Amino acid sequence: MTESKQNKPVLKSHRRPDVDTTVVAVRNVRFGDGSYPVIAGPIAVETEEQVINTAMSLAESGASMLRAGTYRAEQSPYTFKGLGQEGLWHLEKAGFESGLPTITEVIEPGMVEEAADHTDMLEVGPDNMQNFVLLRDAGKTLKPILLHRGPSATVDEWLMAAEYILAEGNNNVVLCERGSRGFDPRTSDTIDISAVPVVQRLSHLPVVIDPAPANGDADLLAPLALAGRSVGADGLVVSAHIDPSSSLAGNGSQLDLAEFAKLMDSLGIPSLRDEIDRVDRALIKLVARRLHSSVEIAKIKAVKGLNMRSPEREKELIEEAVADGAALGVDREYIENLMNLVLTHSRAEQRRALGDSRP
Repeated sequence: MTESKQNKPVLKSHRRPDVDTTVVAVRNVRFGDGSYPVIAGPIAVETEEQVINTAMSLAESGASMLRAGTYRAEQSPYTFKGLGQEGLWHLEKAGFESGLPTITEVIEPGMVEEAADHTDMLEVGPDNMQNFVLLRDAGKTLKPILLHRGPSATVDEWLMAAEYILAEGNNNVVLCERGSRGFDPRTSDTIDISAVPVVQRLSHLPVVIDPAPANGDADLLAPLALAGRSVGADGLVVSAHIDPSSSLAGNGSQLDLAEFAKLMDSLGIPSLRDEIDRVDRALIKLVARRLHSSVEIAKIKAVKGLNMRSPEREKELIEEAVADGAALGVDREYIENLMNLVLTHSRAEQRRALGDSRP
């Protein structure tokens, strides 16, 4: 065996045998379940007002998560370094006000625990992709981690970096393709769209894209975002600011809020929200029909002197619903909780209709 073969690193299998794609949950957001969450926000938290107003607008346009830098590591020591702990507090408040889960980048191991206490997801940027101490510490929090590909990293190096997080027992890793260093100044770091299906073939981890490093022109972000979606990316990262021209950080790649709304329109995100609204309205009508029918059944039972409640029938209904849910990819616990809630309110409405005050 030659020396080069002896020294060649042996990659472990990145794909788990029991799953095709690991679904990473960040509160109500899911990566890897076939949806296309959009992570958006300013490159840096600058003021409380700035990040809250931006967050509210992004949420209205359909963003799934709020992302903003709190500690910054810039090339120049004289540029804006972020607000640090104060920025974390502002970001946390903005997430609460807008209802969006939050994410911020950690750049040193010492800040991981504090960031984990105030945000819903941690981000490891491209320059720290092989900062193995940072990766281990981030993994130990068991928080979901967004891991960027380094500008000069191969796919195998990127996946091996993810293994440092997984090795800490943290399977909540989302990979982010954000561009490889090229030679043309017009494209800066070139987005490798082909990396998305390649990584999905090699790994069980969901993959999102961040097209901003590829250029500084807002009108080019939409085609790149659509390209990522067309090859099966599991989400999108976009930088957006309430007033990009006055931003204290960034290289001109931040969208203003109108441009972000236009991007979301091109992705069809608002239309998906409209579909959810239609489903919700239909769901309410079905619940009302079920409630009415349950009351009518209770009246018939009262006339015939039958017991109001049938535990065996309720158990059967729940199991049937769980089976239907499983066939549609819905979690058992979700279905059980939903059915128990429906049955509890049905019994209460039956008692009210019959003038029965018993519990």
